[in-house]
Amino acid sequence: MSVNPPILRIGPYSIVRELGEGATSNVYLALRDDSYASVALKQLRKASQSDLHKSMFTDEVELGQKMQHRNIVRVIDADLNEKTGAYLVMEYINGKPLDRNDNVENLLPLDKVLSVTAQVAEALKYAAGMGVVHRDVKPGNIILMPNGVAKLADFGCAIPVSEMGAVVAGSLAYMSPEQIEGEALDQRSDIYSLGAVMYRLLTGHYSFEADNQFDARIAIINFPIIPIENYRQELPKVLTDVVERAMQKGREERYANWDEFIADLAKAIHLIEQSDYDMDLYRGFSMQTQAELSNYMSRSRAFSRSVFSRSGFSRSTVPDTYGGG
Repeated sequence: MSVNPPILRIGPYSIVRELGEGATSNVYLALRDDSYASVALKQLRKASQSDLHKSMFTDEVELGQKMQHRNIVRVIDADLNEKTGAYLVMEYINGKPLDRNDNVENLLPLDKVLSVTAQVAEALKYAAGMGVVHRDVKPGNIILMPNGVAKLADFGCAIPVSEMGAVVAGSLAYMSPEQIEGEALDQRSDIYSLGAVMYRLLTGHYSFEADNQFDARIAIINFPIIPIENYRQELPKVLTDVVERAMQKGREERYANWDEFIADLAKAIHLIEQSDYDMDLYRGFSMQTQAELSNYMSRSRAFSRSVFSRSGFSRSTVPDTYGGG
């Protein structure tokens, strides 16, 4: 039995090791020849060279090069004509994807979950402002760095607001009902997905029970989410209310936009800080979330605005992946 030799080079990049793989591509840690800079290189596999996949990949490259946000992984280079397969090059993030913390045995502390959520909400608000729906918000596409900064990755499924896309793509467990149905999407679909991410990171469970993708699809479209208190009774209702509103089946019943979501999340954080939870929730939040928190703090003598100066930055049997990615 013959074994294919390992990939050693792609364009002007030396491959160090494979970091992971998606539905259509592989991601490698690589070094740029002229600078020896560490980068993450994503390349379409030979089996994914259809016109549709190439078109989606081209869109990802063009969009990624436009995105300039602290909480979004930057695309810094690309070659769509490389003979071994089109590739794009991203900044290499020295951190860990949050699918390592989406099970009951390895959940993140509450303050980290809230900090990550606030940062990703800011990234998705920025994307929405550019007229983009991410479509694949999930723990595996959120990278948490040692300094507490969260980075949203992989805009490979992204589409313009109010468009349906060429295919239904994303990760089933985190898709909104309208995304599964193949409808035109807006920011409320990503709000649902971030709510589903919060649910998973807080409980270690999906928001539904299903043994296969068909049953999961039916549950997401038709059935209420399993109450979070079934898994964690100690979580404050003010927080679970945010998740539940974000994950309403009808998009008109969710938060209308990211500003509404961020404001309610900030209110929940403030009230949790006043409760018996022993943690510093303010460190590491984005400036907008801090501003929302400041509005609440200004009405409470128990807190000082000076706390903001400490800010550190201005699996269930159903597979996650469904469609492209």
